[in-house]
Amino acid sequence: MIVETEPNGLAMVRFKLYFNQQRADPEDPWVLDYLRKHGLEARRELAETHENIPYKVLHFGQCYLGRHVPPLRALYQRGIEYTVLAQHVGNCLPEMDDADMRAFAESSSAAEVAEVAATLAARLHEQAQFAETAEHSLGVAIAANAIRDAFLDLRREDTQPPDDD
Repeated sequence: MIVETEPNGLAMVRFKLYFNQQRADPEDPWVLDYLRKHGLEARRELAETHENIPYKVLHFGQCYLGRHVPPLRALYQRGIEYTVLAQHVGNCLPEMDDADMRAFAESSSAAEVAEVAATLAARLHEQAQFAETAEHSLGVAIAANAIRDAFLDLRREDTQPPDDD
């Protein structure tokens, strides 16, 4: 999701939430669910294309969102953290001491590595530490053994036969 704000008359702000229709960001379902659960309906809903990517754009007034801005900001921040963590995990996989992890990273497509990294990021988010870097980007720190253990758990789950209850 991309959030854009713009002036909207007498010291008011319009919030525009952009949802990529080709590839959802991690926070998209959380934000949409939050809006639905709280009965928040966009003043306008538009379809826009930017750089050949279709977006659904929801417009909200500042007064209407009011007290909902902090929880929406927290969901957006968590989505950014998931994205940064998934990128970090994806970069770590080929460099790990574990031979299975390196073999997976070397023999898999970039899409497969990204999918596993996203799954691991969801499992590891609570263990990760996030902080702003000197370059004003979001940095992440997590123990390599936590990544390894989560990867091995995921592989074990993938190799177990399904339960036939």
